[in-house]
Amino acid sequence: MAFIINRRTTLAALTASALAFSAGLSYAQDVLKIGALGPLTGAGAAWGLGIDGGVKIAAAEVNARGGLKVGDTTYTLEVVSYDDQYKAAEAVTAINRLMGPDDVRFVFGPIGSASLLAIKPLTEREGVLLFTGAWAADVLKDSGYIFRVGPTTQEFAPSTVAWLKETKPELKRVATIAANDETGWNSQKIQVAAYTAGGFEVVSTEFFERSQNDFRAMLTKILAQNPDTIELDTVPPRTAGLMIRQARELGYQGAFTKFGGYDVEEIVKAAGAEYAEGVVGTTMAAPATETWNRLGEEFGKLHKAEMNDYVVMYYDAANLLFSSIEKAGMLDSDAVVAALEANAPFDGSVGTLTWGGGEAYGVDHQIYRSVVMVEIQGGKGVVIGEAKLN
Repeated sequence: MAFIINRRTTLAALTASALAFSAGLSYAQDVLKIGALGPLTGAGAAWGLGIDGGVKIAAAEVNARGGLKVGDTTYTLEVVSYDDQYKAAEAVTAINRLMGPDDVRFVFGPIGSASLLAIKPLTEREGVLLFTGAWAADVLKDSGYIFRVGPTTQEFAPSTVAWLKETKPELKRVATIAANDETGWNSQKIQVAAYTAGGFEVVSTEFFERSQNDFRAMLTKILAQNPDTIELDTVPPRTAGLMIRQARELGYQGAFTKFGGYDVEEIVKAAGAEYAEGVVGTTMAAPATETWNRLGEEFGKLHKAEMNDYVVMYYDAANLLFSSIEKAGMLDSDAVVAALEANAPFDGSVGTLTWGGGEAYGVDHQIYRSVVMVEIQGGKGVVIGEAKLN
């Protein structure tokens, strides 16, 4: 799909000098700083740490190969990370530091739609590239410098709902839970439409505050509607686990699905293996594969958190950016954007990455990749299918 976007050339310098040694001789080594921005603490930390880890693993591999060659200059990559705590105000503070004293022009994150939309005017004005996991529809609209690292409910909800209808026909009444913010409003709207179109009766639509940890009142209201299944949508994994535990303690014996932001280890840790048994969700990479285990081993050297699919998504997105910078042969924002747009299909770590999104968002800046269906069995994630994107 053809499109035209007006872009401004980045005005700020992109490199700094550092000392390195090779064959006993010292020389000036240029450093290219890369930003990582997301929730490194709190309920969404599994996702933020996944961003940080995936980018750092990819950068370390480039450095181990001798650095990133851009034209006649070779750069050592340095990742600068900030915790936005899933809060828009913190994201604004962080992006101003990244664009200012840190002198960063390529940023991975944030994942919260509120955070992304708060910093979007700043990064678009300065020509700073963002690689986000935020799902709100407005993320990509009227943007020239934002790329989304994977599909959203907009793309896969019809397929996941159809899969559920076919494989678990006994489930007919569904309740949905989402965060009371831009991410939750957008995703729940899409989920409700998909479930309704798929022949389900949506009996309850509830929102929660991200600071909550007691959901009994909300769950009591939901359970009064006798749902067969509860859709946990984009609820952070740790919070989702708490909801599952509290619903089970209230006597709920129905099913749970989490078609968005799934993390087996975090859910099991918070809910307990017994209560988490049978929870089905979507992930962008199959667990327990050779690639998953390799990246998990490297991730474990960086963080104590469990491996999740955000590590894979951001590892692939970082490699796509680094490849595109080398193809562009320069660090100019517009040149890198053009190289990114042309650098597909791209071989990711677990499959081919392609661009899409033009029809829905006005720009083909969304990575398309397969969506894997995973069920928690015995405290572990087991692949049980695949959802095809619309």
